[in-house]
Amino acid sequence: MRHSTQRTTRMLWVVMLLPFFVPLAGRGSDAKGNYVALGFGSEACQTFLQARSNGLDLPYRHWLTGYLTAVNKLTKDTVDMRGTTETDGLLLSLAQYCIKNPLHSFSRAVEPLVKELYPKRMTHMPK
Repeated sequence: MRHSTQRTTRMLWVVMLLPFFVPLAGRGSDAKGNYVALGFGSEACQTFLQARSNGLDLPYRHWLTGYLTAVNKLTKDTVDMRGTTETDGLLLSLAQYCIKNPLHSFSRAVEPLVKELYPKRMTHMPK
């Protein structure tokens, strides 16, 4: 029981401190954090889940990798936001988010994923 309490306390600290160490979400958005998501990023999570269950999630995979390429380019000290995580793992994480938030847009689902990946990102090219 004590281990669980300590772990919960640590997780709360991480959640509270993480915003100070990740790139600002919406850095390129308006004052209210709004931006226009294009393509499959504007689709609802429930649409992504349906496509995924039918094996038709390739456009979402492409949208995600394009988004992450832009994040890589625009985030200081970042070569690859994915770190060692494979794209299939990212899509699984997105599916889990979307199950809980089916009405959110796919792009909105990707934002917390990027924040989660930030500490594990690759900061230089492998030799």
